[in-house]
Amino acid sequence: MVIVLVGLASAVVYGVSDFFGGLGSRRIPPLLVSLVSFAAAAVPIAVLTPLVGSVWSAEAVWLGVLAGVAGAVAIWAFYAALAIGPMSVISPTTAAVAALIPAIVGIARGERFSTLGYVALAALVVAAVLLGITREQQGGAVGVRAVVLAVASGIGFGGYNVVMEWTAPESEFAPLLVDLVAGALLFAVVLVVLRLVRGDSWWGAPEPPPVEVRRPGLLFAVGAGLLMAVANALLVWGLHQGQLAIMGVLASLYPLGTVLLALTVLRERLTAVQVAGVVLALAASAALAFG
Repeated sequence: MVIVLVGLASAVVYGVSDFFGGLGSRRIPPLLVSLVSFAAAAVPIAVLTPLVGSVWSAEAVWLGVLAGVAGAVAIWAFYAALAIGPMSVISPTTAAVAALIPAIVGIARGERFSTLGYVALAALVVAAVLLGITREQQGGAVGVRAVVLAVASGIGFGGYNVVMEWTAPESEFAPLLVDLVAGALLFAVVLVVLRLVRGDSWWGAPEPPPVEVRRPGLLFAVGAGLLMAVANALLVWGLHQGQLAIMGVLASLYPLGTVLLALTVLRERLTAVQVAGVVLALAASAALAFG
């Protein structure tokens, strides 16, 4: 029961973080949003890591670097896919792949459930797809490149969960700190390369955004990063309990946080498909707790 609640909480916080990241990306380049959010997330994790007695090791470092690269590539691919394809296809595709990879790996490694548990896991994958479907049903044709990027993003997110589950429980948040620092450095290097090769500004675009949109964009990026730190900490704790299939599938319900925020804060009306996704996600989570 605790694992299911932690997984759901992680998914909801991830969704809210994505919401803030999306608002920031409307004001400043997504690459800069990614850099700022990773850097902001590293601050509270850097404080938390020694407080919980995290044990450092060579394994914790290299797995953290691997997770950081996977996470950074996943976020970049997700943003790139959304830029050229309809969200109604990109988001469900990413969520489904991200859910299936840790579920398959976890079950292959020996995690076993009752019949109800397996049904619940399958239902959660379906719920992740339903939650990602937006009103953009007339988004146009989906190119091969957009689909490839969406799948690559899902592989990155799913792979991130698998790598983090490999880290030793006693390492606590040490790999997570390395992951966030590695991701931030990777985005910084890309910004430098774009500056040198294309002559872009340090903001990741040919021209820096106006001052009146720059400040709120940075604030949204910082908010997204702080929330990402909370979500990542919950995810890593759950993965260290040896529940890769459960945590991986539940974490893929990240659209749940965005949907609930849009419903309560922005007063948006959900589509029938999204309502079905919310109901299915909650029902399947409850079934998983017993299965």
